[in-house]
Amino acid sequence: MHAFSHITGGGVAANIARIIPAGLQARLDRGTWTPPAVFTTVGALGGVATLELEKTLNMGIGMVAVVPAESVDPVLRVLGERGVPGWVCGEVVTAGGAATVGGAKGGDGAASLHGEYAKGK
Repeated sequence: MHAFSHITGGGVAANIARIIPAGLQARLDRGTWTPPAVFTTVGALGGVATLELEKTLNMGIGMVAVVPAESVDPVLRVLGERGVPGWVCGEVVTAGGAATVGGAKGGDGAASLHGEYAKGK
């Protein structure tokens, strides 16, 4: 599978779900990135729960590329050579039942967030 998702309004999971084919689910690992402080500040000052922030905001991810496993290293190398930060934030798996907490369905596929965010440095 090859696809890009521009993470705009609607949050990480919902935007990615739109590009995932039927029968598949993108499982995103929150522990692979630390959202910029602005998101925790907005949440704290506005009394907004993390799940609500995730449904609306991009949590620091502007673009997601879905590529075959054998393409990950070359893609990350090219991004690094161009000064673009990149990392593996999850995987695409066969869909298995109901949506999980932090999950979304859009188009024909689904996406869900798992784990806890990495702590800032």
